[in-house]
Amino acid sequence: MKISLPHLFSFMSNHVLLKYFHSCLFILSCKCILFSQQGNDQIFQYPLTYTTASIDIDGLPLEDAWKEATIADSFTLNAPVDQKPATLKTEVSLLCDDKNIYLLAICYDDANYIIQTLKRDGFGDSDEFAFLIDPVGKKANGFGFGINAMGAQTEVILSPEDTDASWDNRWYSAVSRHPDKWIVEMKIPLKTLRFQKNNKFWRMNFARFDPGTNETSVWAPVPRQFDLEDIGYYGALIWPEAPTPQGGNLALIPYVSLRNEEFGGTNENKLQSGGDVKIGITPSLNLDLTTNPDFSQVEVDAQVTNLTRFNLFFPERRQFFIENNDIFLNFGQGDDQAFYSRRIGLAPNGSAQPILYGARLTGNVNEKLRIGIFNMQTQVKNNNPGNNFSGIAIQQRVFSRSRIRGLFLNRQSWFNGEWQKNEYSRNGGGDLQYTSIDGKWEMTGGYLHSFKPLVDQTKNGQLYGGIAYNGQNFRGFIEAQKVGQNYYSDMGFNSRIINYNPLTNEVFRIGYTSVSSMLDYYYYPKESKNVNFHWTGLENFVWVNDDATGLNEWYTRLRHFIFFKNTSALRFRLNNNFVRLIAPFDITTPFLPTGTYNMTEFNVQYNSDNRKKVQGELFLVYGQFFNGWKQTYRASLNFRVQPWGNFKIGVEHNDLRFPAPYARTKITLGTIRTEINFSTKVFWTTFFQYNTQADNFNINSRLQYRYAPMSDVFLVLTDNYGVLEDFNHKSRYLVLKVNYWLSL
Repeated sequence: MKISLPHLFSFMSNHVLLKYFHSCLFILSCKCILFSQQGNDQIFQYPLTYTTASIDIDGLPLEDAWKEATIADSFTLNAPVDQKPATLKTEVSLLCDDKNIYLLAICYDDANYIIQTLKRDGFGDSDEFAFLIDPVGKKANGFGFGINAMGAQTEVILSPEDTDASWDNRWYSAVSRHPDKWIVEMKIPLKTLRFQKNNKFWRMNFARFDPGTNETSVWAPVPRQFDLEDIGYYGALIWPEAPTPQGGNLALIPYVSLRNEEFGGTNENKLQSGGDVKIGITPSLNLDLTTNPDFSQVEVDAQVTNLTRFNLFFPERRQFFIENNDIFLNFGQGDDQAFYSRRIGLAPNGSAQPILYGARLTGNVNEKLRIGIFNMQTQVKNNNPGNNFSGIAIQQRVFSRSRIRGLFLNRQSWFNGEWQKNEYSRNGGGDLQYTSIDGKWEMTGGYLHSFKPLVDQTKNGQLYGGIAYNGQNFRGFIEAQKVGQNYYSDMGFNSRIINYNPLTNEVFRIGYTSVSSMLDYYYYPKESKNVNFHWTGLENFVWVNDDATGLNEWYTRLRHFIFFKNTSALRFRLNNNFVRLIAPFDITTPFLPTGTYNMTEFNVQYNSDNRKKVQGELFLVYGQFFNGWKQTYRASLNFRVQPWGNFKIGVEHNDLRFPAPYARTKITLGTIRTEINFSTKVFWTTFFQYNTQADNFNINSRLQYRYAPMSDVFLVLTDNYGVLEDFNHKSRYLVLKVNYWLSL
């Protein structure tokens, strides 16, 4: 009898899968712990020079103090190859005084700069320079300050897992341009950074992006399989004396907004005020307070087509929730997260739920212990109860780059002036994350438990673990997790545990075990004139339900990507998807029936040279879709008017054809995005989205004027129309908002 892999897998028990996975994890962990190497911070060390001179931030090295500073000029490529000198020369010097760090970077180049945007936090794909700092010096977290050749700033918070570009703080910079170079000056107040007293040893790196040569280069070498901001590869910054903690690290950020809302036939004007307070408890521990926060300036979500049976994961965009959010993230696996900040202050459809107040304490208690604590309270509105959201996360560093982490979350309902005793949801647990010194090996093992009243207190855990290898040529991972039927994460995200029957309108829960794996091979041809590298890989994802249905889904993807030296890329994918529908699927009418489906599809994607003024993408898919066929066409075209304008138009069309009696389904998603930068302080962005699946046409237009450091005026229009009934008007929001950053 012939047995396919999916059916063979369905006979394997969850216990056997997890036992096999944990055995592999133990064997590989023994190998990883034996590995060690000398770090960049022992080889690449920069002695910081103290100055009493006044440094004028004008982009010109006119002060004599710069002649006393050490010059770092030996930059090494990170991409497209590594371990080779950068084509273009870069010279960097640093100075300090009692309150600031000063940076001078001379970037040698011709005057044909590539500038993608003048917008703040628009770092990427332009002629750019970045200063990356780890003030604690323990590879736990850091800060990045970047600038392009036209002076547009970007600041980010860095962690081993994430780069958070939502962080904003005060620092100063200027750029001057010359026929053979562009020159950067920065002044970074020590108040802006979080560091520990009596510490002369910081870690840092410099990075340069040059689109003309398609090169990225760094001072302290970073292997090409890692992002150049990888915090594990920083060199050392040696202070002449340990910097003194800066007192009075307090910022007040009040705002006032005037809002006009049209919704459901009503028209209402609202005057609202509130604000944030940032308090430096210690140089490395920060307290953020907010009252009546307003997020009207945040760009709307980019709409997507959903051809699955489950909800989609959308990223957080609100600054208060993103800053330092990494300490609460990645408890779980993939998109299955114990903490998902969009549960706070946002309804499932993305509409705002008023927040009364919030408080968050984050940072380093000592050189090894990092904590995060928050509490948020939403309002009682329209006879719907408010909720109090609170949580605590801890990270204890062990070994060189590894951590033991813990998490506890609590949601408690509030109504009629009292806590609702039987309306809460709690999650607690932790994990061990091991990373080898060179960052090539990573292992995770953890467990989360949920507590919810009136729910059977069995099968209410989430067990997860994984191991990954990130080498120059071979990269891969294997991950497994088991999620119990009664595991609830009211403050998290887990779409697959919840199933829906559209015929009966029934929502039901099924626990599952998943195993994911990937193996990639990267080939770097040495003599090719056109190709940077080839990437060939195989991915496999399996989900097995805990009930009698057994194997629920098996997804396998074979892919080959070609990345060219002119930044264009060509991608090929062959996908096979086995699905056992345990409930009808409402992607067409009548609904697709329960049963097994085996689908294969092929797709090809091309992205053109992103340095050109006109850039494009073409993505084509053809293959089986359940009992029918699918054709997908996605195309986009971007026109750049350097340096002030970006104009992009895109369309995605899915044509789903089924045999009789099932109706043919067509889904179209169209987008237009315009970005006009009048200067590095005035930006106008407009986003049009046409989505037949969501029956929505959305307009989001934002005008921003940064009239003072970290202080803005926003004028925002958001308009929504139904597209299936002659563009009937759904809602309109017009907001004028002004905030001001006051440092005390």
